[in-house]
Amino acid sequence: MSMNKELNAKLWERREEQIHHVEYDHEYKYYDNIAEGRIEEVQKVLADPKDITRYEDPEYGKLSKDFLRNMRYHFVVSTALITRLCVEKGLERELAYTLSDLYIGKMDIAKTAEQIIVLHNEMLMDFTRKMADLPKQKVYSIQIVKAIEYIQKNRNSKLTVQDIAGKLNINRSYLSSLFKKETGKSISDFIREEKIRAAANMLKFSEYSYSDIAEYFSFASQSHFIECFRKQTGLSPKEYRKKYSRNQELFAKNS
Repeated sequence: MSMNKELNAKLWERREEQIHHVEYDHEYKYYDNIAEGRIEEVQKVLADPKDITRYEDPEYGKLSKDFLRNMRYHFVVSTALITRLCVEKGLERELAYTLSDLYIGKMDIAKTAEQIIVLHNEMLMDFTRKMADLPKQKVYSIQIVKAIEYIQKNRNSKLTVQDIAGKLNINRSYLSSLFKKETGKSISDFIREEKIRAAANMLKFSEYSYSDIAEYFSFASQSHFIECFRKQTGLSPKEYRKKYSRNQELFAKNS
């Protein structure tokens, strides 16, 4: 059967059974709440991990005859749409797409519907909270915006003030002074904070060792990484992973 014939047959079947996909206005509201950082509104639509009946509703859409695979496909579609929308609304691109990759990677090894639902809820709230925080960020001069973007795109490299100034074609001392004036912190402190923030996400969403993470973000040694991490978060990497690793108990129980 050709694709057009299959399409017409499926449309006829859905009309006969009075089955419809989610209404556009409802779907728009759902994604708009996330992109606008409306935490309380998004919390209202989080799914109960023990209730999988909503995923059997014809309105949910059937992308696979296999129930778990259908959930996985919808997870990927939902995450991709939310990521793109949040980037368009101002979320830093590298942050958004890295977060998306981490969640999809976690979903890929989930073994139960319950795990996938919990991860989806976590993903929704994570993006929503990040969008809620956007208006709190200051507006910086173009030089500082470019410096921050460069640091965020290269946070895994060994960065120096001279490197950044050279990339932006501005004087090193001028950049240091302007950065401190506008952000309230030195470039070195900002670089370290960005590395630790990204490392914290790796501790939450991956199984990489502390030494691998330290090496990836170009810390001088594992002990230096641990020292910096504890100074910024108040916890060691081991304590942080134990406390914040997403759905750790749930995955351990069902693995």
